[in-house]
Amino acid sequence: MAETEVQTAWPALFEGKQIETVSPAPASIATPIDAIPANRSAPLPAAPLCASSARPVPLLSARFARRSQALADVNITDFASAAKAADKPFTVLVNDPHRVTDTPSFIAALFGLIDEAIQPADQPSFRMVVSQGSHKASAEEIAAFEIKLLGDTYRPRFSEIAWHTAKDDGLVSVGPNSFHPWLGEKGFYLACGSLEPHYFAGVTGAHKTLTVGVWSYDSLRNNHAGSMHPGSGGMMLEGNPVYEGFAAAIEDLKESGAQMLVVNQLICNGATVGVFSGDPIGALKAGIPLVTKCFAATIKGGPVDLVIAEMDPPLDRDLYQADKGIKNTEFVVRDGGVILLEAPCAHGVGISHFVDLMKSAPSYEAALALVNERGYSLGDHKAVKLRNLTDARGVRVGVISTTLAADAAELEPILQMKIFGSRAEGAAWAAEQLGAEFRTLLVHDAGNLTLVLE
Repeated sequence: MAETEVQTAWPALFEGKQIETVSPAPASIATPIDAIPANRSAPLPAAPLCASSARPVPLLSARFARRSQALADVNITDFASAAKAADKPFTVLVNDPHRVTDTPSFIAALFGLIDEAIQPADQPSFRMVVSQGSHKASAEEIAAFEIKLLGDTYRPRFSEIAWHTAKDDGLVSVGPNSFHPWLGEKGFYLACGSLEPHYFAGVTGAHKTLTVGVWSYDSLRNNHAGSMHPGSGGMMLEGNPVYEGFAAAIEDLKESGAQMLVVNQLICNGATVGVFSGDPIGALKAGIPLVTKCFAATIKGGPVDLVIAEMDPPLDRDLYQADKGIKNTEFVVRDGGVILLEAPCAHGVGISHFVDLMKSAPSYEAALALVNERGYSLGDHKAVKLRNLTDARGVRVGVISTTLAADAAELEPILQMKIFGSRAEGAAWAAEQLGAEFRTLLVHDAGNLTLVLE
């Protein structure tokens, strides 16, 4: 994290105290694909959907080889030819900058295969949807992302690029949900996603790129109301109403005539450690064992007194996103304990609706009553669960962010959190709250690491 690189290391701030540390994907568990020769196999993808046999991929640089093989495994060139034969565009759906996805390598691998197998005149037209969901990128962010993603090489390949937001006009109904209009055309869709735990949706992936990323605000709100359900949580799929809503929407798209394939990348500690392709749900479930090995940790010896949750980009951009670090770790801190969340939050609080709710509801019971009275709105789950943490459970929360520290006098009473401009200030406060003896757990990349107690 750029903001904290020059700050004092945590052990020096808690001198004489042992700090337990957990991180995603130790090297003994996940071997980066970037280090795997192109002729060696990485984790197997989900079964191909297309009928013809997969084509072998020529030897490529390690960065592109596995993505190319994953696309070949689902016969992507046959998929492109089918789109051309049906006189349909080939629609590529990708994540927005809020997700850690190596989309440039995916795009390069896609066109490398298609250009090798299909003459330009026989290729379909290509268009792209950037699946933003409830997010809304600025003009500067859009320009920077498109340059990074496509550059001068691949931008001309797309006749249109649509940045979908949940409040766009002209959305179309497929089943009970409203989608970006291109999803209602019974066309050919290839989505690229990333696999990480999600604190209430279970696991992220291209199944979300195809659904929540291109839904209307009302569809998002109705689905995310399930985040209040006890069955919602990190790494939880069965019985999770949020995930089950995604899966049902995928089936609705299939029944409408949509042809869909996905590529899911599993990126940990900056390296790709798995690529899974195929049906949207099949490619998700194929990656679950490796996601569990990389991003889930069991804490032994009972709850801890202090959790230090470090956030990595892009989830450190604002408090709305960085709250995932709290949600992923709160189950292992004792009632009355302390959580220190370290995130630059360069974009401030982010989507401010959850802050507005907390302003109106100073207690957990008041937050629940307010949501029940007026109905669920997007972001309510964050406010309600934060109030449960700090009010019902008595956990004290501190945030280390120079950006938020500038507005600490206004934000602290609303959030019921302490805000600090440095690690040293946060550590001193935590030690004062906990006294002489306390057990500390340092969590790296807390936004992508789901913790459970043994």
